[in-house]
Amino acid sequence: MRQARPYLFSAALSTLLLIPVAASAAAERGRLLYENHCTSCHISTLHVREQRKSKTPAEMRAWIVRWSGELKLNWREDELADVYQYLNNRYYKFPVETPAK
Repeated sequence: MRQARPYLFSAALSTLLLIPVAASAAAERGRLLYENHCTSCHISTLHVREQRKSKTPAEMRAWIVRWSGELKLNWREDELADVYQYLNNRYYKFPVETPAK
């Protein structure tokens, strides 16, 4: 068992180091989805104008879902989440939500 400990530690550390990479990849995919499907109608200033910007995470999610439906994009849940992550990282900076236990 002692011989396995360094390998277990190494595997756990590798997993923890990959989490930011996965989050970064998701945000990058969100950026690409947003740029390919959304920027033709609105520019980046939309997200900073007080009367138009989302005021809560739920409101931002609702806008993403609404417009992906209006445009018949058929985005999966993970794609919607990636666009949310991109917009939040880029413009909104809402606190990251942690799942309830």
